[in-house]
Amino acid sequence: MRRFAGLLVIMAAVTFAAKGSYLLEGGKVHYRGERYEKADSLFLESIEKGMAVTESYMWHGKASIRMKKPDLAEAARAFLEVLKRDTTGEVLKKDEEASDLAQIAFYYGAQEMLYDPSKADTVILFLRMGIRLDPKREQNYVLLGRFHLQNQELDEALDVAQELEKINQESPDVAYLKGRVNLIKGNKEEAVELFKTSTVRFNAEIEKLKESIGSQLGIEDEDIDKIVSAIEELEESRDSVSMDDKQKLLTEKFGLIPPQATAFLRWQSGYAGKNRQLSDAYNWLGKSYMENKKYPEADSALARALELDPENINVMWDKALASYYLRKYKEAVELLKKVEAEAEEDYYVHLWLGICYLKFEPKELDEAEKHLEKVIEIDENIADAYRNLAVIARERGDIKKASELLKKYDELIKKEGENR
Repeated sequence: MRRFAGLLVIMAAVTFAAKGSYLLEGGKVHYRGERYEKADSLFLESIEKGMAVTESYMWHGKASIRMKKPDLAEAARAFLEVLKRDTTGEVLKKDEEASDLAQIAFYYGAQEMLYDPSKADTVILFLRMGIRLDPKREQNYVLLGRFHLQNQELDEALDVAQELEKINQESPDVAYLKGRVNLIKGNKEEAVELFKTSTVRFNAEIEKLKESIGSQLGIEDEDIDKIVSAIEELEESRDSVSMDDKQKLLTEKFGLIPPQATAFLRWQSGYAGKNRQLSDAYNWLGKSYMENKKYPEADSALARALELDPENINVMWDKALASYYLRKYKEAVELLKKVEAEAEEDYYVHLWLGICYLKFEPKELDEAEKHLEKVIEIDENIADAYRNLAVIARERGDIKKASELLKKYDELIKKEGENR
C-alpha cells in the first residue's frame, strides 16, 4: 500500500512538471507567432505553478517588452528574477535576444523611475544589473553617474566615473562626471578644464559617427548635415512625424533607397542623442566659466550649447545671465521672454526681466514694473522685487512710494537674516 501511494506521488509530480513544461513551451509557440499577450499569460501561469521558473521569468521579460503596451519596469523585474536564480547570468547570455532585451529593460526601466525618490534603490539595482550583464556597455555607467549627481551623491558619482574610465579612458562622460563633481565641490578651475576635455571628446565621437555613416552609405559630410537638418525641420513642422514620413523624405528628396534610409534614420537617432550630450557639456562648461566670472568664455560656450539644442530652456536661462553680465541686456530679455513662455509662474524669470528692463537706455519703466509686480503676485516675500520697484518710483519722482518700498525691502532682508 505504501509503495502504491509513493508511486501516485511520483506520477503526480511528473504530470505537474509536464504541465509546467507545456505552459512554457506553449507560451514560446505564441511568442514566436508574435502573440505576445497570450504568450505572457502562459509564462506567468508557469511561474505561478513553480515550474521551469527561471526560464519562464526570462520569457516573461521578453514578452513584457514585445507586447503592444510594453512594460519596461516589469520586464526588468523579470530579468532580475532570472539573475537572482542564475548568478552566473548564463541563462540570459545563451539567449542573444533575451540578453539584448534585458539591457533595454534595465536601462529604460531605470530611466522611467529616475525622478521618483521612492524608487532610487531600484534605479541603482537595474543599472548595476545592466553593468553586470555587459561591463563594457557604457550607457549604464553614464546614467548611473548622472543619477548619483542628481541626488547629490558626489562620492558615488566619482566612483562610477572611475569605473567607466577603466572601460574607456577617452570617454567624454568620464570628464563630464568629474567636472560636475568638481564644480559642486567648488573646484571651479578644475571643472572648466574637465568640461573642456568633455566637449573635445564628444566632438571627436560625433565626427566618428559622421564618418561611419558616410562611408557606409557613400554620403559626404555636407550632405549628412543637410539630411539631418531636413529631418529636424520636418519634426518641427508637425506635431507628430512617423518613421514612414521620414523615410519618404529621404527617398524622395535625397534619393536614398529604402535600406539606406532605414540605416540613416537608425544612425540619426544616436547622432541626435550624442549632440544633446554635447550641448549639455557645453552648458556646464558655460556654467563653470560663469562661476569663474569669465563671462565672454561663458557666453561662447552657452551659445554653442544653444546652437546644438535650440529649445533647451535651461541653456536659454544660463545664456541670458551671461548676456546680462556682458551688458547685452536686449539679448538677455529676448532669451528670458522665451523662458517665460514655458515658465510663466516662475517669479525668478520675471525678476530678471524687470532688472534687465531697468538696464535699458532709456529705462523701460512700464515693462520693468509689470514684471516686478508679477513677482510679488507670485510671492510677496521676494525682497529684490521691492528694491527694484523703488528704483522705478524714484525715476518717476515718487519719493514717498520709493521710501515705502525700500522700507518693505529692509523688513524682508531682516526677516531673511533672522530665519538663517
